[in-house]
Amino acid sequence: MKKRSLGRQILWAMILLVTVMLLVAGIIFVFTMKNTLDILTSSGDDLNDTIGKESSSIMAEQSQLRLLEMAESKAAIADEIFSEFEKGVAIAASAAEDVYDHPDQFTARPVSPPDAKNDGKLSLQVLYSAKTDPEDPQIVEELGLIGNVGEVLMAVNDSQENMASLYVATETGFMIQADYISAKKYDDAGRVMPLEARERPWYTGAVETGRSYFTPVTKDAHTPRLGIMCGVPVYSGGKLKGVAGAGMYLDGMQDLVRSVNLGESGNACIINEKGQVLFSTYDMGTLIASVNGEDLRYSRDVMISEMAMDAIGGETGVMKIKVDRVPTYVAFAPMKTVGWAMVVLLSEDAVESPMSELLLSIGRITDQAFRDSTSHITRAGYLLLILLGLALVVAIVVSIVLSGRIVKPIRLLTEKVGDMEGGNLEFTWDLDTRDETHMLADSFESLTHRMKTYIRDIAAVTAENERISTELSLAARIQANMLPGVFPPFPERKDIDIYASMNAAKEVGGDFYDYFFVDEDRLCIMMADVSGKGVPAALFMMASMITLADNAKMGKSPAEILRDANTIICNNNKEEMFVTVWLGILDTRTGLLTAANAGHEYPVIRDPDAEYRLLKDKHGFVIGGMPGVKYGEYTIQMRPGSRLFLYTDGVPEAADKDQNMFGIERTLAALNADVSASPEGVLDNVRKAVDRFVGGAEQFDDLTMLCLAYHGRKEDAEKATLLSGPEEQKPGNREG
Repeated sequence: MKKRSLGRQILWAMILLVTVMLLVAGIIFVFTMKNTLDILTSSGDDLNDTIGKESSSIMAEQSQLRLLEMAESKAAIADEIFSEFEKGVAIAASAAEDVYDHPDQFTARPVSPPDAKNDGKLSLQVLYSAKTDPEDPQIVEELGLIGNVGEVLMAVNDSQENMASLYVATETGFMIQADYISAKKYDDAGRVMPLEARERPWYTGAVETGRSYFTPVTKDAHTPRLGIMCGVPVYSGGKLKGVAGAGMYLDGMQDLVRSVNLGESGNACIINEKGQVLFSTYDMGTLIASVNGEDLRYSRDVMISEMAMDAIGGETGVMKIKVDRVPTYVAFAPMKTVGWAMVVLLSEDAVESPMSELLLSIGRITDQAFRDSTSHITRAGYLLLILLGLALVVAIVVSIVLSGRIVKPIRLLTEKVGDMEGGNLEFTWDLDTRDETHMLADSFESLTHRMKTYIRDIAAVTAENERISTELSLAARIQANMLPGVFPPFPERKDIDIYASMNAAKEVGGDFYDYFFVDEDRLCIMMADVSGKGVPAALFMMASMITLADNAKMGKSPAEILRDANTIICNNNKEEMFVTVWLGILDTRTGLLTAANAGHEYPVIRDPDAEYRLLKDKHGFVIGGMPGVKYGEYTIQMRPGSRLFLYTDGVPEAADKDQNMFGIERTLAALNADVSASPEGVLDNVRKAVDRFVGGAEQFDDLTMLCLAYHGRKEDAEKATLLSGPEEQKPGNREG
């Protein structure tokens, strides 16, 4: 019997054992890889679902906050408008009560009936009830007394852009009224129509409630515009003497609704205290505007009914409802003065569209990771087959190594990926295998880290950008509304023409201009430049503008105005800002312009049939620089055809890309390029010249200009020439 070598048997046994083990290991490896790929696919889907849920929640929350902030800001703007309107009526009522309480302190001031010649300009007139005798001595006496309220009515109406008319109606049957429609007080026969004020809703509502009362929204009797009226009762000695009232057009509310900028899927509307939609950006459907529309509180749509009740009930909040079958997020905030509510809406699709884009991006990243994993696993399989043919002798060692270096790490990786469920996006890899498995683990770790960072960054950036955009937009609108912006500003006046513009370097600026009549013949003009830029300069600008205007309206001289304004501003100037001001008062009868300069740019004037030239006047110290400063003033005789051009340093200091300045010489050249241009044409010529010079360079300073054309009246101009002598007087030493 042939003997077999024990070593050979062991060798063949080992070879057979190793071969079988390698085959078994190969089979196990194949099934393990298949399971791993299945788990990776499932884990990738779970990861997408988890990120989708978390991101959707965060983005939905941010969108709701954005909607709520938008609704609150718009409601606050509207409520401020109604509050100022109500305060104006209350001022008129208080003035009337003061006159009734202290009749011995006032002299009789007669008030004339309406004069059709005053149509289109603010004027004061008296209207009577058909039951009242205008010749009754008691009526005449009471009218003379209450006529002392006329100046208050005119001033309050003139100061409020949204106010159409302001009046005081008495229990004895007459009413004094300040408005712009004198001609509409007459019937077809040319007689002044009687007015039964005591029967009007604003009068009866104020009497019944004993306090401020807003009427429902109605269409204007003379135009298709919507309006609202407010009444405040007037008492004296505990007895009702009458009611102060006012009317305003609501065009600004429609503009406010249209100013909501949320893209094509965003909308807004205003709901009144009766649940009716007054103003809306919807062209059709449930929330279309209709003064006599349905009460949404009783809508058959339960969600819309609940929203309307909460909004009108004075609550602030966000809901998800369906508007005309479209899932929509809706935010609402109250207008407490009138009991209305601002409603801002955004479709669910618009809220979730960023999430869809995020999921697509995540899907692409996950697919790439899966392809990379498949590639790594395939290469590992080929390596195992090569080792089966080339390393049978060391197969046992190789199988152990492969089991330890490939299968175990992959199983560990699979387990860690499988643990990433729900809100858990944490993935860490501590096993240092230094092979493709490690690369795959690094890819997953990097992927989860980028996802978390991406979600946080999106949420933070979105919230911050929306907040800054809303605040700057609101600030820019407030500043724009402060400056006169209707041209021509005095269409009824043929003796003057004015045009002005302000272009801020940032969203808001520090330059400002203003013009207004101190009385019927004296026009106050000012141009100013606040130190600094942006929101701080804009706030200081508004305070300075109001202070200067208030002092000017007291009838002071230019030097006195600058002196008193400087005292007020210095007393409250903790930030140590200052403003340069040029201020002049033009007597439109004579053409004599009295001016004072607080550190501002030199004015430019043009005499009739001559070119524009620089007037180097005497400068005083800036406003707000230090208290106790006195200012000098000087006069300029303007004749029909004379022009005055005012500007801030943003014009001559406009710089091109090489930092070369535009300068005063180029400014004069632009003005003299067309000396006969209208005020609007003058500003257009200068702005075009500046734009051509700076090219694409960034604007670093506010660009503000004003041009006044004096046409005068022939008889006044001839008289002024005889009285004034020389055309222009040098700056004097008169102190305010």
